[in-house]
Amino acid sequence: MSGLCRSCNALAFARRSMSTASGSVRPGRPSNLPTKRAPLPKLGRKATNGEPLSHLLERLSTLKAENRRPKPEAYVEILKAAGDFSLSRSIPGDESENLGWHVAQAAWEDARAGNVDLGEEGMEAFLRLSGVEIAWRRVKDNYTPDEGLILSMLNAAGRWGRPDFASSILEYLPIPPQEQHLAPLLEAFCNAGEVPNAFHVLVSIREAGITPTMATVQPIVSVLSNAEVIDQAFYALEDMQKAGQPIDITALNALIDASARLGDLQRARATQMAAPDLGLSPNIDTFNLVIACCITAKHRPLGDTILNEINTLALSPNATTYENMISLCLTQPKYEDAFYYLEKAKSDGFKPSYSAYNSLVRKCITANDSRWRLVVDEMKTVGYRVDNELHEFINSGGRSRSRTDQGRAGSHSESRIPRRPASNGRREVKGE
Repeated sequence: MSGLCRSCNALAFARRSMSTASGSVRPGRPSNLPTKRAPLPKLGRKATNGEPLSHLLERLSTLKAENRRPKPEAYVEILKAAGDFSLSRSIPGDESENLGWHVAQAAWEDARAGNVDLGEEGMEAFLRLSGVEIAWRRVKDNYTPDEGLILSMLNAAGRWGRPDFASSILEYLPIPPQEQHLAPLLEAFCNAGEVPNAFHVLVSIREAGITPTMATVQPIVSVLSNAEVIDQAFYALEDMQKAGQPIDITALNALIDASARLGDLQRARATQMAAPDLGLSPNIDTFNLVIACCITAKHRPLGDTILNEINTLALSPNATTYENMISLCLTQPKYEDAFYYLEKAKSDGFKPSYSAYNSLVRKCITANDSRWRLVVDEMKTVGYRVDNELHEFINSGGRSRSRTDQGRAGSHSESRIPRRPASNGRREVKGE
């Protein structure tokens, strides 16, 4: 259980810690960086303006007497306010908890009477108050929860953006925590708008002897939905580094992934190049993410540069590296190197994916390159079955290809990197 204790201490640290913005610009930061240090936006439930529950109940009664009803979103906010109030009480069943339940029940019944559709969010808010969290509170006081129940509770806490609830549940875990137990805590911080604390959880996961992956950081990637939020997350990492706090490389990779999803190659590349400044050693995922962004931008020279950097650092390319390089080569009029990387992948012991073969066949047919037959033969040799869509494409000579077919085949967007004022980006990719 010593491993569990160590992990709980790390999780407690993650819960307490919150990166703060100092407003200062460290020496060496490019002048085109925004200097405004706004906090990361709250991405969880909306504020309720602190209105007492008794007032909310009175307003509901007044509207009902006037034969009027609030909008659906107002009902949802009332349910959430009631839930937050009731479930924050320390003693189950006390008067405060009953008040919260009474307000929630009144709002729920009033909405149902008026045929108001509260959607999934309203349903979850009501069920949260009426069952899950109160039930958990009573079960843990009278029984020993098993791992299955704890995991279900953790996943609910993650969806609700309740890191406090998730942390309290982890204390009852009968085994040393694994990634599936800690990932909901990370998700909870993200859904509560506390991305810097999610970065701390990544460190805690690694300290627990678990290697976080790109799958682990997807809750972070999903909330980094625009350039401003990505930059604020980057500043949070800078603050952690200045404070001497550990940073996991997957935190930086999450920012690169988010930039790549926006098609922002400049930001993805600048973030990758900032790894040494944060005291981090990039891993193969760090570089693969930038190469993937190069595919969207059709930026072959930068892809070659990234591959050279991988070799310089003595990192071993993996299957994703080679597949990305094949795809990048296929964005160019001259695509001979795609065959080179196909052979290189095989010589390094990787089986090329169906998608890689599919893309090669389509490119060859489009370019009237007879080597498509050799590629199809090899596909069959390694155990792939040519699907109906590719058969149709081959039989039509590529002329019937639609945009839908291209998307399903895994081809990449034709869009270029959107141009924006230099003041919005952290760094420029120069000479690459």
